Amino acid sequence: MRKFLCIIPVLCAFAALFLVSGCESAKTVSYGKADVGYVQFVSATKYSSVKVVFDDSVTITARVNSSKDRIVENDSTYSVTPGAHAIEVFDKKGDSILKKKIFVSAQEIRTVELP
Repeated sequence: MRKFLCIIPVLCAFAALFLVSGCESAKTVSYGKADVGYVQFVSATKYSSVKVVFDDSVTITARVNSSKDRIVENDSTYSVTPGAHAIEVFDKKGDSILKKKIFVSAQEIRTVELP
């Protein structure tokens, strides 16, 4: 009987340890802005699409929005990494119509106006 009484405090200590170890503190999660910027091309003339070369390495075919109607379409906004970019824009014939450097911030939509 005496041995049984000595085991009870040890069992209570293990039970308390087991219950306390299962607790978890509240977790804090914070989300920042995604590290991406956007570029869209607009023109008063009727370019339907243009070829755009970013930083002499990435080439895309981009749709051009009308600057007269001010219609912004989601499928004509292109994601780029934030920072400075050299762009060159070519028409369907392959003639260069614009060459410039732009800076795009995170979550910014940079509008490039074509002649």
